[in-house]
Amino acid sequence: MSSAAPPVHVVVGIVENSRGEILVMKRRADGHLGGHVEFPGGKLEAGEFPEAALQRELKEELDIDMCRCRPLIQIPYSYADRNVFLDVFRVSEYSGRARSVEGQGIAWKSIPALGDLYFPKANHGIVRALQLPGLIPVTPGAEQVQDFLQHFEDTVRQSGVELIHFRSHELDPRHYLQLAGDCLRTCHRHQVRLVLNADASSLKQVDADGLHLTSRRLAAVKTRPLGKEYLVSASCHTLDEVLRASQAGLDYLFLGPVREKVFGGPVEPLGWKHFARLARQSAIPVYAIGGLGPADIDVAIAHGGQGVAAIRAVWQ
Repeated sequence: MSSAAPPVHVVVGIVENSRGEILVMKRRADGHLGGHVEFPGGKLEAGEFPEAALQRELKEELDIDMCRCRPLIQIPYSYADRNVFLDVFRVSEYSGRARSVEGQGIAWKSIPALGDLYFPKANHGIVRALQLPGLIPVTPGAEQVQDFLQHFEDTVRQSGVELIHFRSHELDPRHYLQLAGDCLRTCHRHQVRLVLNADASSLKQVDADGLHLTSRRLAAVKTRPLGKEYLVSASCHTLDEVLRASQAGLDYLFLGPVREKVFGGPVEPLGWKHFARLARQSAIPVYAIGGLGPADIDVAIAHGGQGVAAIRAVWQ
């Protein structure tokens, strides 16, 4: 945080129309971070619950009545002059026609287009949470599986798979990159994004969609190693690693193990309560990992996560 002052608690509403577009507004030029694009919302008043505050703000700003919402992400962030805590909700149902009551320009934008807009830095995690799925399959080691590429294709063909991590630490770099190229071609056929668990230089040979950092690689970086056209994630087990991933401007992180040991080294399971405490300190989406599968997505969301990353539960 920028100072010892308590953070300003702000509720944020992600309002979606029937075309799947998200409502954005232009911040007032004379306010904090004037001229930026923002999502609707505002500060909590004394004694308000977040959902009630959001309902009030949406009525005041857009003249709509919120009927249903669910948590999306919570983001602590420090600007030079203040600390904020963003309590973000996805508004799944509302009544009325959105209009700009207070004279701010409003627009409806597709979720992919949000990444091109000029949001305040604290909103980076919100945009990524909207653009990322609830489930990320992770491969086991390639040498542990017969007919690896066939199994890989079977996995990416599963309904709802949008993004997959190719993790195979036992392969030497040359064989890893050869197999990564085969995986990328499979992903292209099925319009699924591929993230490599390798050194950043590997993307010069296999132009995948992103890079996943081990906790060791994360410890060596201060800023994200790639441009925003790539996804960059990291494996985290401790609060220090969660804060480092957030401060480096990464896009999401894996946090665990939650239920079972899956990482190398003596990493004990966190359990859901500790997972929730750490996730609350992250400014980017958090995936629970460690003995989890699709059935645990709602549990992860209820504890502040984006969803789960899974190996055994999704690998066919």
